Amino acid sequence: MVSLLCYLLLGPLLTTSTTRTEKPTVVLAVDNSQSVELFTPKHVLGQATAGLAQLAATLRAKGFAVETRALTPGRTPGPDSLRFTAASTDLDQLLTDTRAAYDGRNLAAVVLLSDGIANQGRGPATADYTFPIYAVAVGDTVPKKDLRLTDLAYNRVVFSGNKFPLEAELAFEGYAGGTATVELREGPRVLETRRVALPAGRRRVRTAFQVTAPAPGKRRYEVRVVPQPGEFTALNNARPAFVEVVKGKLRVLLAGAAPHPDLKALRAALQTNDNFDLTLAVPGVAPLKPGADFDVAILHQLPAQGGLGADILAQVQAKGVPALYVVGAQSDLAAYNRLGTGLSIQPRGPKPTP
Repeated sequence: MVSLLCYLLLGPLLTTSTTRTEKPTVVLAVDNSQSVELFTPKHVLGQATAGLAQLAATLRAKGFAVETRALTPGRTPGPDSLRFTAASTDLDQLLTDTRAAYDGRNLAAVVLLSDGIANQGRGPATADYTFPIYAVAVGDTVPKKDLRLTDLAYNRVVFSGNKFPLEAELAFEGYAGGTATVELREGPRVLETRRVALPAGRRRVRTAFQVTAPAPGKRRYEVRVVPQPGEFTALNNARPAFVEVVKGKLRVLLAGAAPHPDLKALRAALQTNDNFDLTLAVPGVAPLKPGADFDVAILHQLPAQGGLGADILAQVQAKGVPALYVVGAQSDLAAYNRLGTGLSIQPRGPKPTP
């Protein structure tokens, strides 16, 4: 017993090591976008997906772990039961997510099945990956006669009565030298129609619509290219625009108990946004007019000691608008607590110096 205790007093260091063997993994990364099914002959796509399933079985028989990943999030079925429904193609995101998911693991290779048409993110050829990529090409290298809307830029929030732009980018193949008809629709109604020239030597053009925002609410517009004879598909001829129309500018009341550098900083920050209509109120310097209109209030050190700015606070309470309270050394904390804002402040220690 004495010998054992002496041994333990020496503080022996025990080291254990655990060895875990992980099978090398091969990821089948499948571009399941709509363009793959659209531009690949059905029998060719069937052969490709069946070949991936056969490859997976062969690799598993040789001791590899095989997993399938696709553009769409969630659990991915086997390559032979995939649905090619993804609306966009970001191959870089697919490969980057694969790298992150298998970081520190035994990732042997990635087999990428794609038509190479990427309309989001970086091109895989310009990125750097830490694993080998074996590409399986599908699709059709022969250009199809086609008109398609590749981009639609617009403001998500607009003010009622104001005009806002909807700018569309039109790509074309096989129609150079001609014209295309582009429509702006709201439901079944055609609001405006444009004839757009398709110059020779170019493959993309842009056109814009000026729309007057109607009454407040949510609106759905659609920009559509009228299909032309011989066009390969009309599935890519339209893009929607979801716009929220709000009533005019947001009227902001910025009020303080007395002039303060914080008020100047807040005023400068608010005036950089054209969507705000700012009113400044300071007792004795810039009094607030009775009946002034505002949608939200920022109250700097109000309620204040000595009752400063009581008339401003009364108007804010009477209107019942949302208010942001900035508490400071001039604040009357007892009066603030009586407002019932949901937060009660109990002062502790000596009063800070202003």
